[in-house]
Amino acid sequence: MNSFLPIIILIAIAAIGIPIYLKKRKNKSIPSSVSTHKNKDEVWKAVKQYLKDSNDYGKEIIDCYVAKRNSIDFVNPNLSPYLKNKKRAEIKIRKWQFKQKKKAAKLTGKPISQPKEHELYVVCFTTKQTKTGVIDKPRAIECEVINTRINKKEYDRKIIINGLLDYDKEMEWIAPIKFAETVKNAKTIKQQQKNEQRKQRKIIKQKNKTKHKIEKAKTAAKEK
Repeated sequence: MNSFLPIIILIAIAAIGIPIYLKKRKNKSIPSSVSTHKNKDEVWKAVKQYLKDSNDYGKEIIDCYVAKRNSIDFVNPNLSPYLKNKKRAEIKIRKWQFKQKKKAAKLTGKPISQPKEHELYVVCFTTKQTKTGVIDKPRAIECEVINTRINKKEYDRKIIINGLLDYDKEMEWIAPIKFAETVKNAKTIKQQQKNEQRKQRKIIKQKNKTKHKIEKAKTAAKEK
């Protein structure tokens, strides 16, 4: 029995670890919205600041959605095989070029490091004119989040507005994410409703069962 113990432990670890690894890998391959993860007040403040900087007063924000920009190495799974291969080739070329620069810099005694990617978000929003009620065309702005370490436990978080974007162009990659999130939320709500209905049926069944027991006890008491 002792000889089989290490094998049993390895099987148990694999059974737990492999699904977690696959789930993490899947999550990395799909861009996600941050509208439900980020502080909504923070986002609205950024939009209001943009309106203020643009001298666009008398507006009310009626809709707002945020999506994080994909990494430059992200390969969209929805692309055609040709475009996927093209994107992968571009990534390989860029990485190869950086390696060559790194080698050349090392020879000169001035080594370079991989540039850090910026934390960029696209904020899509719609405003309404407060006085007339006229709804403006939807707009999109790019925001950059900069986290500066204050101490070991605290960070100073700043949002910088990079400027206005082409809304239609940005929606080409944001719309599928938003749609997928809407479908997921609808499924979650539907499941919650089913769970609530199941819970209510269980409560009613338990009440009827208790009522039946009481009635049975009353009848037995009368017969005595």
